[in-house]
Amino acid sequence: MAPDELPLDVLTELGRVTWAVIKLEDYAEDICARVLGNSRFDSTKPVRRKIEAALTDLAGRPASDLRDAATRWLTTVDRALTQRNEALHARPLVWVEMDPAKRHDPAQHRLGVMPRGGRSYSELPLTVESLGVLRQELVAAVTGWRDLVLALP
Repeated sequence: MAPDELPLDVLTELGRVTWAVIKLEDYAEDICARVLGNSRFDSTKPVRRKIEAALTDLAGRPASDLRDAATRWLTTVDRALTQRNEALHARPLVWVEMDPAKRHDPAQHRLGVMPRGGRSYSELPLTVESLGVLRQELVAAVTGWRDLVLALP
């Protein structure tokens, strides 16, 4: 395997992360459209902007359990999408062993997460385990979506 290639199990988990993101963004778009209504929903905006608009709309509504549940859900999704952005827009870091007698260790692959929004630089190991944690956070953020779909007009 070339030093800049990932093992199949890591690529498989990266695919699972991608699928979790696709589903989460789709569910978020649906909730935002329900909150904002068709006349105020702009399908051309990125999903995070739609979430911001829906949260602003919800903040202006009278207090209710439904408003609070939708606000909590969208806030959780927004945090999960921030983590997704950090991982999927990170820089790949590949250790290239200069001594040809030494074998390349794929466990040294990492993602360099650039500083944004007051956060400092960090690195995410490109392993099944670390990507699995991210995937579980994305999957967990979906929790409650069905109840909101049924409750929102």
